[in-house]
Amino acid sequence: MQSEILSKDTSQALRDTSLDGLRALAILRVITWHVSGWSWTTWIVSSVPAMFLVTGALLARSFERNKFYLVIWRRFKRLFPALWLYCGLIYFLSFHFDARVSDWWTFIVPIQQPTSSLAGEWFTSALWYLRAYVWVLLLAPALYLLAKRLKSCLPVFGALTIVYLGISERDTAGLGWIVGDIVLYATFATAGMTLLAKSRPQRNVLIGMASGFLIAGLCWLQFRSPSDGVVNNDHALHLFVGGFWACALLLVPAILSRFSSTRIAQFLNRFPLSIYLWHSLIAWTFWQVLRSYLSGSAQTLLILGVTLLCLPLMAFIVGSLEHRPQNWLRLSYVFPRITLCALVLVSLNSTTIKSRLDFVGRPIDIPLPPSAAPKIVSIDVDEGVTKFIRDSKQKLNDWKDRDQEMQKILERQNTKMGLGSVRAIVMAPDGHVWFGSSGQWKTFKQPSYIGSLTKTFTTSLIMQQVELNKLSLDDQVGDLGIGFQHPSLTIRQLLTHTSGIAQFKNKTGGVADGTTPRELAEYVSEKPLRFRPGSRIEYSTVGFALLGLVLEEATGTPFETLLRRELTDPRGYDISVFQGRFGSVGFSTGGISMKMDDLARWSREYFFERSTTNSAWEWSIKNTTGVGVHGYCPCKNRSFMALGHIGGRTFASVDGDGVVVVIDSSGILVLDNYKNTQTFAQELRLVAGGGRTPLYP
Repeated sequence: MQSEILSKDTSQALRDTSLDGLRALAILRVITWHVSGWSWTTWIVSSVPAMFLVTGALLARSFERNKFYLVIWRRFKRLFPALWLYCGLIYFLSFHFDARVSDWWTFIVPIQQPTSSLAGEWFTSALWYLRAYVWVLLLAPALYLLAKRLKSCLPVFGALTIVYLGISERDTAGLGWIVGDIVLYATFATAGMTLLAKSRPQRNVLIGMASGFLIAGLCWLQFRSPSDGVVNNDHALHLFVGGFWACALLLVPAILSRFSSTRIAQFLNRFPLSIYLWHSLIAWTFWQVLRSYLSGSAQTLLILGVTLLCLPLMAFIVGSLEHRPQNWLRLSYVFPRITLCALVLVSLNSTTIKSRLDFVGRPIDIPLPPSAAPKIVSIDVDEGVTKFIRDSKQKLNDWKDRDQEMQKILERQNTKMGLGSVRAIVMAPDGHVWFGSSGQWKTFKQPSYIGSLTKTFTTSLIMQQVELNKLSLDDQVGDLGIGFQHPSLTIRQLLTHTSGIAQFKNKTGGVADGTTPRELAEYVSEKPLRFRPGSRIEYSTVGFALLGLVLEEATGTPFETLLRRELTDPRGYDISVFQGRFGSVGFSTGGISMKMDDLARWSREYFFERSTTNSAWEWSIKNTTGVGVHGYCPCKNRSFMALGHIGGRTFASVDGDGVVVVIDSSGILVLDNYKNTQTFAQELRLVAGGGRTPLYP
C-alpha cells in the first residue's frame, strides 16, 4: 500500500541499484493504489513489505560504517521537517473547518498515527506508515544486533509471530493492529539486514522462498479473505504476498537496475518522502475538480495521469525540506518556490475550483481514502470476561453460569457508562434467551421506544415495494403532493443518507409536539440542499421521514397501516407508532414502540437471515453511515464484526454466529458512550458463545 520513503544510503560504492529499482517500482504502485482505489492493485508488488526489506538492507550497511545514533539521527533530520510542514497544514485546515483531530503531539512525533476527519480522512489515513516507520527505526539498532547473532532465524521468528497473531485474531483492531504492523514490517526490515545487506540470496533460494510464500498465501486465503479485498488489511496475507513479490522481483536484478536508471525512477527515489506525503492530497483535489469529466476507469486514469504530472511541481516547491542543499535559504532559491506556491494557492481559491472543494464531507463518488487497517472501534473486553471464556469453557455448556456472567457485565457496564438503568436481551443460536436488568427501569413486558431502529422497518417496506416493481431505488421522489422543491432526489439517496437534504433545526433542536411529517417536508423543502446529492454522506433523520411519505404516496396507504399489514402483524409483534411527540417527528424515521423480545426476533430476521423481504436481497448499498463494529444497514460490510443500529437509547445487533443483542436504557448509548456500547454488546456476545464470526465478511 504505502512505500518505504525515507531511508537512502548515500554510499554509491556499496549501492545495489536493483534495490533502487524495487523501491521506485513500489512507490509507483503506491500512487496508483491511493489515486485509483482499485483494491486489485494491492495484490501487485506489495509495496510496504518490499520497501522495509530495502530499508533493512540500507540500515545494516549504514550501521557497519557509522554509530547507531548518527544513522538514526540523519533519518529523523530528513523526516521531521517535511512531515511538520505537511502536518502543520493539515492541522491548520482541520482547525479552520472544525474537523476532529488526534492529539496535537501525534502530528509532531507520530509514534501514534496522526488523524483528522478532514475530507473523510483522505489527508491522514496514509500516515499510519510513518507511525510504523518511526517504531521500526527506533528498534533498528536492537534488530540489527539480533540479526547479526540470530541471522535468518530472526525474520523466521517474526513471520511465525505474524501467523500466530492472525490465527488468534489478536491483531484485528486497536493496539493489536498497531503491534501487528510493527512486527510485520520489523520482520521485513530484519530480512533485509540478514539477506540483502552484503549480497543477494542465490537464485534457487529465492525461487524456493517465492514458491513457499505463494503456497502459504493460497492456503491462508482458504482460512480468511482480507477486508475489502485489500491485501494490506490482513497482516499474515500481507506477509505472504509481500514476501512472494520481493523474492520474485529480486530474481530479475538486471531489470530492476535498468528501471532505476530511468528519469521517473530517479525522481521517485530522490523525493520519496515528499511524494508520499503530498500525492494523496493532490489526487483528492483532482478528484474533486475533475470528477464531472469522463467516468469509470477512464476518469480514474485521467486523474492518475494529472497527479503524476503534478508531482515534479510539488517536489520543486517542498522537496527542499527533504533534500536541503547548501545555502538553500538564499533568496534566489526560495523566491521562485514561494512564487509558485502562491500561484497554486490563488488558483485553488478561484471561484470555479473553490466551489468544488469540500474539505468537510466524506465523498463517496471518489475512491475511499487509503487505509491500512479495518475501521473498527477498538473494543476493550474486560479481563474478567476474557478469563471466564478462557478458564471456564466447560461452563459454557451451562446456561446458568453464562446467565450469571452476563448479569455481571450488565451491572458493570451500567455503572461504567452512567446509564442509570438498563435492560438487555441476548438470544443465542440454540434458542436460549437471557433477560437482564439493572436499576429501576421498565419491566420486559413494557415496550421500548426503539428510535432510529425504526429505519430498518422503513427500509424493508421500501425493498418490498421494489420487489413488487412499484418503486425503484433510482426513482425520483417527485413533489410528494406538497410541491416539494427538491423533486429530483432519489430513493437510493434518501436510503443511503446521501441526499443532502436539510436538517430540521430550531432553538431547542427538537420538533414541536404535533409536528406532522408533511410539515417537516414543507420545512426542508424551503431550505437549500446541504451538498450535491450523491457526493457526501450525512446521517439524515429527515430523509427517512420523506421515505415514509414516498411509501404512502406509492401505496395509497398510511405508513402505520402498511407497517402493520406487511411486517408486524404477520410476525405477531405488538407495536405502536407515534408522530410528533417526544421532540421528534417519529413516523417512519423513529416512531416505533415495541417489546424487546420482538425487536430481538426482528433483528435476527433483518440483519442475519435477511428475510424481511421475499428474497434475501444483498446488502449492496455501500457506504451508508455507521462506524466501528456496528453500522447502519443496508450496507455492504467492510469490516464489521456485527451489524446493527443504535436508536439513541435502544441498540440491537447480530453477529455472524447468530447471537442477537438488544440493549435498552434510560441513558444515551451514542455519542460519548458509543465505544462502550460496542464493548458492552461484544462482551455479552462472547459469553453467549458468539462474537467471533464476522457477519457478511
